[in-house]
Amino acid sequence: MKKKWVKLVIASSIDGRIAYPEGGKTQLGQSGDRLVLEESLAWSDGILMGGQTLRDHESICIIKNKNLLKQRTSEGKNEQPIALIASNQIDFPTNWLFFKQPIQKWLIQKQDKNNEIMLPNGFDKKINLKLTWRDSLDDLYQKGIAKIVLLGGANLISVFLLEDLIDELQITITPDLLGGCYCWVSSELRNLKEIMNQKNNWILKESKKLGNNELLIRYFRNNLS
Repeated sequence: MKKKWVKLVIASSIDGRIAYPEGGKTQLGQSGDRLVLEESLAWSDGILMGGQTLRDHESICIIKNKNLLKQRTSEGKNEQPIALIASNQIDFPTNWLFFKQPIQKWLIQKQDKNNEIMLPNGFDKKINLKLTWRDSLDDLYQKGIAKIVLLGGANLISVFLLEDLIDELQITITPDLLGGCYCWVSSELRNLKEIMNQKNNWILKESKKLGNNELLIRYFRNNLS
């Protein structure tokens, strides 16, 4: 059986922002960042993203690199991992690019009061969100999704940090200073230090230049007691 693993993959400005001060769609990262992103997608079983991030971009990142597509098919996988959208909203406009992209689309949503499983337009499957994300990840694992790339946004990332569910951070630092309030960790979080109470919370696994003055850093969560 594959090991469960959640990898957060983001591009961030030098000052830790993932969006412009006015919000909305933000495209940080250039060709080097795109390659390491697609390599992570090729590694994964599923891509997890919050509903607001989908509303901002109206699409999801998919693998375009032909060698990575061949690699997945040679391993007996679908060309693309499954798109996992965590949202209580179900009326996404089906004319968005997302619904034309060649990828399976699963909606993860709180169970409604009537216990109905209504499949929203454009989605292939609906999964009921459990009481905790830890339980939901166990449910996804039973459905064959063990390796997950988490793409944001900040609210979803923060929930995963609060439950201590992120095993790896893959961050591309871009040569931008954006300002504003859109950091990749919510400013409302106050108790991360207590949750991650070890001296060395994260272990540096890799750092390398990607070109265009971008820097990739990868940290693994230190879960040793």
